[in-house]
Amino acid sequence: MPDLTVWPTDGADGAVSSEARWRKMGRLWVPSGVDMSPLGIGGGSGALAPTLAAGPTINVAIGGCWLDGHYAELTTPASVPATATGLLVVRFTPADNHAELLYRDAATVPTQTLATWELPIAKMTAGTMSDLRRSVALGGSFQPPACILQNTTYVPVQGTTTVPYPTEVLDTDGMHDTVTNNDRITFRTPGIYLLTSYAQWNPAVTTGNYRYHAIRANGSITLAADRKSSAAGISGGEGVAALTWLFAANEYVQHVVVQDSGGNLALQMAKLTAAFLGPYAT
Repeated sequence: MPDLTVWPTDGADGAVSSEARWRKMGRLWVPSGVDMSPLGIGGGSGALAPTLAAGPTINVAIGGCWLDGHYAELTTPASVPATATGLLVVRFTPADNHAELLYRDAATVPTQTLATWELPIAKMTAGTMSDLRRSVALGGSFQPPACILQNTTYVPVQGTTTVPYPTEVLDTDGMHDTVTNNDRITFRTPGIYLLTSYAQWNPAVTTGNYRYHAIRANGSITLAADRKSSAAGISGGEGVAALTWLFAANEYVQHVVVQDSGGNLALQMAKLTAAFLGPYAT
């Protein structure tokens, strides 16, 4: 009967270890991707996180990754010069036992062969950066972009107001800035998103006719809205608006609230969220 080559074993041929044999096994243990586990360096979802700076330059946080059966770590933050269009990868070349952060000008897909294995980290398209990291913990999928904003400070509203969000509950894709334009979620990864907004008004005030809030895209397009009467007994003013929509990179949404009581009215709590559902073909 024909024999198979088998390893590892305590004796015979299987007792001899090699990089090639390790790699054949290792690529089946987990898919290639970034180590976003709690024990990996880089703070979970922040591992190898790319951010775009002037230059353009892509700054990369510390982190580890699994590369076709091999593990590599970046223990010191790094900055890699970029161009308007190209691909930032971690490249592993077994011939020289070398792993490196590398920017490939004008490239759109990584090279993934036995001789050269590249793990995408970020993509530049016409000067805009997209995070391409894939999480080992999620089976080789990327950390889904998600942003949850909440404002529990009373916001005085008179007429129409765009709700500010100086703090955030969650932001996995650099979609929100707590200082500059803190009233919006800006999409870095194009795709289909589930959006929700929540508004809670002061129930003690029943003047005026209505309490209204909406999710507005790109400063002018109302995507979803909720309107409540301000009549006595139903002015509690809790409302939710939600929808699924698709966005290109750098498009944004805001949370707009309106009331017609004739004076300032406290918005007691507000929330705005965006969760990635999947990509779409353009």
